[in-house]
Amino acid sequence: MYDKLLQMSGQKCYTLTADNEAVMLADDDGVTIIYLSGNKLFIPRSMVETAIDWLLARGTLTVADIHEGITHRNGARTDRLMAIMRKLPGVTYKKRPRELYYSKH
Repeated sequence: MYDKLLQMSGQKCYTLTADNEAVMLADDDGVTIIYLSGNKLFIPRSMVETAIDWLLARGTLTVADIHEGITHRNGARTDRLMAIMRKLPGVTYKKRPRELYYSKH
C-alpha cells in the first residue's frame, strides 16, 4: 500500500488531534511532512510500512501502538504518521481516542 502514498505525494494531510494541515512528499526513502511554517519532518519508509502492515493485519491501530511500537515515543512523528495513514484507501479514524481502522470494503 506504500505505492498509494507515492501516488499521493504533494497532497495535503491533516493530524487527528487538531486537523493541522501539512503537505506530504513521499518517495522511496520515506515521507517528508512540510508544515505551513516551512518546517519539515521526515518519517522513514520502514516506519510507514510497519504501520501499514500492522493496520492491515489487525484492522485497527491505536495512538499507543504507533507511539510505543513504531515511532519510539516521538510525539510529532506519531501524530504525522497517523495523518499519513488516514489518507490511505479503506482507512477511517476516530479522534478520541486516536485510532485508525482498516476495511477492504
